Amino acid sequence: MKTSIVFPALALACSLGLAATPAQAEEPYRFQVLRLAEIPSVEAEPDVEWKAENYDGQGNANPLPDAERSRPAMDWSGLPRPRMTNEKGNPVVLRSRDRQYPGDHQANQWLRYLQSDDASPIAMACGPEKGERGVDTYLLEASRPEGPRYTVLEAWLDGKTCKGLALRRYQTTVKPLAGGLAYAYRTSCARCSAVESATLHVVMPTAFSSSATGGFRYWTYLMQHLELPLGPGTSGSLHAHFEAASIRAWNHVVPKPLPVVNVAELRIETSFAVGEDEPTIVLAIRGLNIPLS
Repeated sequence: MKTSIVFPALALACSLGLAATPAQAEEPYRFQVLRLAEIPSVEAEPDVEWKAENYDGQGNANPLPDAERSRPAMDWSGLPRPRMTNEKGNPVVLRSRDRQYPGDHQANQWLRYLQSDDASPIAMACGPEKGERGVDTYLLEASRPEGPRYTVLEAWLDGKTCKGLALRRYQTTVKPLAGGLAYAYRTSCARCSAVESATLHVVMPTAFSSSATGGFRYWTYLMQHLELPLGPGTSGSLHAHFEAASIRAWNHVVPKPLPVVNVAELRIETSFAVGEDEPTIVLAIRGLNIPLS
């Protein structure tokens, strides 16, 4: 019985020319050590500790922590709406947090698009049908003439009035990695624990598969933001596979088009051992003609 199964399978393989085809070796990784001073740095605060299933006296979910209610009041009602485009533009991710489960990626509402200007994306979260909720926006200007930069804004927003509280915000230059396949910066947090005192942030196109030790700030079908630890005594790793469709879409973002390949693979390893002066950051890339820098 075993022979009648194996022999026909071998015969079919030979007839298709599969049995005689030697296995092809995978393309080797190309490595690059990144110096810490090369990666832009910005001061950040600890993450907002959103409350899940927290209700006010009226039975409404109220996830904003009391400690955040003294944040600066902001009025975004006069901001112009961004100009959306299907051509070359700046990628945006906008998250509207679910009031009952604000930390649940699946429960939150996501808006992702390209815009042709640098207008604040928060105007897209305002409208007569919008209520109060947490909103965070992310704008990558990879093709900015003065150099690429990234803008982060997290807010408590009343969408009807387009007013609220600015909870977290910063803007930073970013370093292109692998010819623009990813962009990196780092944050320092004086109020965080030693382990969380420094973080490497990597912004990149959507990947077929991706993972990172520090996790995801967000993942969407346009852009994703991953984090790796840089604090003393930490180590981390990032691994992402990009298919041709993702690279083709990302070429609407980067200043110079990347070679479109079926699979490009990006790895980043971080470590900060006892006795070292600063973290070690190693980048590895595998993908036909994808440059290291």
